[in-house]
Amino acid sequence: MADGTMMHLAADLSFAHANGSWRGKGSWTGYPYYGRAEMYEDIARIVERGCFDMVFFGDAAETPHDSDGDFSEAVRYGVNWPKLDMMPTVVAMSRVTRHLGFGITMSTTYHHPFHVARLFASLDHITEGRIAWNAVTSAYRNEARCWGHDDIMAHEARYARAHEHIRATKALWDSVDPDAVVMDPRTGVFADPTKVRHVDFSGEHFRIQGPLPVLPGPQHSPPIIQAGQSPAGLALGAEFADYQFAANGTLATMREHRAAMDEALVAAGRKDRDVGMLWSIRVEVLDSPDDLARRDREYLDMQPPGAPIKNMSALFGVDLSRYPPDTLLGEIVEDVRSAHTHWGYLADAVRSAGADTPLLEYAEQRLLRGAAEAVGTPEQIADRMEELHEATGRNGGFILSRLTQVPGTLRRFVDEVVPVLQRRGLLRTEYSGATLRDHLLT
Repeated sequence: MADGTMMHLAADLSFAHANGSWRGKGSWTGYPYYGRAEMYEDIARIVERGCFDMVFFGDAAETPHDSDGDFSEAVRYGVNWPKLDMMPTVVAMSRVTRHLGFGITMSTTYHHPFHVARLFASLDHITEGRIAWNAVTSAYRNEARCWGHDDIMAHEARYARAHEHIRATKALWDSVDPDAVVMDPRTGVFADPTKVRHVDFSGEHFRIQGPLPVLPGPQHSPPIIQAGQSPAGLALGAEFADYQFAANGTLATMREHRAAMDEALVAAGRKDRDVGMLWSIRVEVLDSPDDLARRDREYLDMQPPGAPIKNMSALFGVDLSRYPPDTLLGEIVEDVRSAHTHWGYLADAVRSAGADTPLLEYAEQRLLRGAAEAVGTPEQIADRMEELHEATGRNGGFILSRLTQVPGTLRRFVDEVVPVLQRRGLLRTEYSGATLRDHLLT
């Protein structure tokens, strides 16, 4: 999808209000309760000023529980909780911007293709072509229970269902031609029925008879975003995705991931530039050389008790608190693999940090960074981002995650780093095209 070689940017706002971040000095200052739209509207204005492609909202519709089924600690300290459905907020953000796109999550495991197709086609109209679907396979145990299941679906079954789900969704998007509407007041004809096609989708998981009762939006098919580091995740992305999010800890593993995606694209009959990558990155403009250590300490101090291990436990679906803190990463591999959750992330952790890294040490570092890092002066941050962009084929860009202060971190990045990237010709200075798909292509 990334036909150009300029850098694309997204801002990850998935849990900007949770996990202690709300306590930061530059977070939520002067704004009401996080569920109100005011702050998100201001964030949208800030990010659009920085010529970002989109803001992104990941989601897992659940309340984290500990190993005994108790959710009180998650609620008490805001551990990935609470979680609004951000779609209404995205509409509010779209009304105060003209170009910024929005990535919203819906599950191929729990949502029906007809609902997904209808909702995203509708949002494509309302946002004037600035919506993207983050298609996830949902690997959190309590989320499965919220949707009425006893446990998560096995890994292979989730991905088989996802392939079928996306094929059905795209068939519904294609069931109405863009020029179907006639609206001839003389004859009273509203639409040409020859440009609306019946859909009779019958698969192992879904039976759907269309057509979709929504006219195609400006993008016709909203871009599909996907994150998958396992072989099944890469295969899903290679077949359907326009962009992938990836959280890799080192340049070496970023290159490995890009190479694996390129191989999967060839197997799927697509070209290597058909899928761009948005690499997860932590950015921090520092005031002095020792500023990072101070900020790291402050951020860890803001976290709930035991947060590093609890966050990893939620991600991997394994109660890691039962392991001694000095347990090595390599010693939990089989437990995580058998949990059918996010095995690809642990595989990358083992490759990046090493199998002999102590569990607690890695958990704390993952809480702080989680992936690549660009810190220092604005010029040093631009240097690092340029290095990573060049080394991974200039095919995509970055999603700013681990935002320690919101909107403070974003505002400082836009004010101080974006001008450096623009002077170097790495980032657009103005938007071209009319839709998110247009922006992602340039």
